[in-house]
Amino acid sequence: MIRLLIATFYILSITPYIQAAELIAGPMVGHTTTNSARIWVETDSPAKVQITYWMATNNKPLAKGTANAMTGKDAPHTAVVKLAGLNPNAQIHYEVRLDNRTVRPLAPQVFYTMPKNDNEVNFMVAFGSCMNPSTVPYQPIWEKAAQYRPAAFLYIGDINYLPSPEAEFGEEVALVREAIAVYHRGVRHLSGVRTLMATTPSYGIWDDHDYGPNNSDRTFRWREETLEMYKHFWANPSAGTPGTKGIFYTFKIADVEFFMLDNRYHRDPEEDENRKTMFGQPQLDWLKNGLKESAATFKVIVQGGSSVFTGRGERWSNWGTERDDFLKWMFGEKISGVFFLAGDWHVGTLNRLHRPDDAYPLYELLSSNSGVRKEPIALNTSQGRGGHHQSAAKLFRGYNFGALWFTGKKGERSVALQIIDEKGTVQIHRQLSERDLMPKAEQ
Repeated sequence: MIRLLIATFYILSITPYIQAAELIAGPMVGHTTTNSARIWVETDSPAKVQITYWMATNNKPLAKGTANAMTGKDAPHTAVVKLAGLNPNAQIHYEVRLDNRTVRPLAPQVFYTMPKNDNEVNFMVAFGSCMNPSTVPYQPIWEKAAQYRPAAFLYIGDINYLPSPEAEFGEEVALVREAIAVYHRGVRHLSGVRTLMATTPSYGIWDDHDYGPNNSDRTFRWREETLEMYKHFWANPSAGTPGTKGIFYTFKIADVEFFMLDNRYHRDPEEDENRKTMFGQPQLDWLKNGLKESAATFKVIVQGGSSVFTGRGERWSNWGTERDDFLKWMFGEKISGVFFLAGDWHVGTLNRLHRPDDAYPLYELLSSNSGVRKEPIALNTSQGRGGHHQSAAKLFRGYNFGALWFTGKKGERSVALQIIDEKGTVQIHRQLSERDLMPKAEQ
């Protein structure tokens, strides 16, 4: 009898540890505003997630709060915990608990909410693309980016590299879903990425490699599965619209609005001689409406590939007249403050498009090779050639990320566009005032 009681006690005592859920990815700070934030986590089984947080702001008492969610019943077991009632520009320390157990942090767990739009706020946003742990398992660029304490970091495509060609995905739906989740999860195990995501509001879009195979488009067999998995792994403000699928969305920081585009789900195949659309008309209508309604000083259009550069390959200019029709509309509507961000090329550079009938020059800061190429791309390749008439800076071929520094008073706002390497050296710099991105008649 005594032995039975001892055995029963032992089984009961170890059962919680046998059944307890474990954190396998995250935490990641997602969409953040002046008074709210989203914290993303993934567990190995369904679990109750509690975020306990402490808020510190100037001249106000320390405040504590909690928020709860459940990770999904089916794999991948992800959840987004929503924090509300925060203060602008507040320092938020937080702790993750699973099923009432505190999770030991593997990175600092502290971030800042967004500043108010007082038209004089100074802040920095960073971005990057192209990272592949299978080729570059240690990626120093992320640690350097975290040191700058950006208000947000934008992961703008090729954040992991799914199998290619399409035949490598096989035929089993469950296996494809599981593999896509593994690829998404894997990059979050990089120590630098883990720290950056745990301390910085993180926003993502995809390009071909984290959507599907190389140069993939709307004909990709598993596009519904990859869309579903992507939404599991990011805490963006939204994904598409109720009537249009995709991962496109917009968000604001002070007087700057970011338009994050989906350049894969709706695009015509590149090999189609009659290719006409990269984004699809519904997404373009959404973009146009957003630009017309935006009161932002700067409007930043972001996609994985190049919007500005004219040349061979996956350039927007090669999809019929869609790009030029859009730009004609934009200038016709006198939309000011627009510039572009891009990735994909495995280099860092600055592109510039200024045609005689354009109201102002269009600049595109391109950052790639966050951690994908052990050796810099060769100069004699299509991506490594310099001297194009649209090149406004050198091609930096090493590891890099992009930085946008917004400064100045109302009416005198400016943005510094920079490419920074893993040592913190500024390789490319261009300062633009709000008047540089404004039709002359309105200056």
